[in-house]
Amino acid sequence: MICPKCRYKRKPIEAAPDWQCPSCGVAYSKATSSTVNKQAKITVTNQYGKTSLTQRLLNISILLSLLLYFLAIWQKDSLPQHSDILKSSYQDPLQSKTRKRPFSFFYRGETYDIQPVAKYELWGLVVTKNNINSWADIMHTDASVDIKDICVIWGENVANSDYKKVKFSSGDFTCYFQYPHMTVFNHNKISNNHLLSDDAVVRHAIRQVKIGDQVHVKGMLVNYSPRSNPEWRRVSSTVRTDTGNGACEVLFVNQFDILRSKNGGWYTLASISKWLFLILLVVKITLIIMPNKPAAK
Repeated sequence: MICPKCRYKRKPIEAAPDWQCPSCGVAYSKATSSTVNKQAKITVTNQYGKTSLTQRLLNISILLSLLLYFLAIWQKDSLPQHSDILKSSYQDPLQSKTRKRPFSFFYRGETYDIQPVAKYELWGLVVTKNNINSWADIMHTDASVDIKDICVIWGENVANSDYKKVKFSSGDFTCYFQYPHMTVFNHNKISNNHLLSDDAVVRHAIRQVKIGDQVHVKGMLVNYSPRSNPEWRRVSSTVRTDTGNGACEVLFVNQFDILRSKNGGWYTLASISKWLFLILLVVKITLIIMPNKPAAK
């Protein structure tokens, strides 16, 4: 018999009773129970300590991913500094007569009849845009031929940093802006442009545009109607001085260039941090609801 407390090995003949250690005097049964309880406490303490550290690290990671997401959302639609404005954004749009004859093209289940109105070329800063896939946009679907509206400023409106004081927003088909008193802002140097194209490469480029990008757009001002409903017709504005209903340019795009992009990194961070947050949250919930497995003996 070996004492659980002092590790003394009992000899065949000892003066102490069988239940007691001759060396330290402890009762074997109590020493065994005490040792087991002590080992159990150590095991439980280590287990909870390890779980606590894992949970703390997981909680910190969840909080950090959430903070990064909100930071990216806050920054992703910011406008560039005046020092980052390209010289091309200072020039006015170019508009001239066109000899292009009416034509049609097919897009996602519908044929559209196009009436060219004028050649058109635009440079400028995208200050707001719509999202036809948003639940808030009840006027568009994924099959809408005008795949994006971009509100663009140029010329005097980018000649100083006052454009950063203006609050821009987009409706389903409209562009809104408001600004504080004493802000320098020319209402004739802004346009809301309904963009459509029969070129898949051009459509892809249009879909990539973000607020804060400086762009070059080349094509035609057009009027168009769906062949299934020829009575309905969208008509383009041909001047930059009008406002209200019918003041938007309907632009059939042949070339779309993003000359300088500002917020691509913030969009990427927003996407990564969102998915990281969701994954970490699933891991945390799984750890909470998953029963603890007994330690191997």
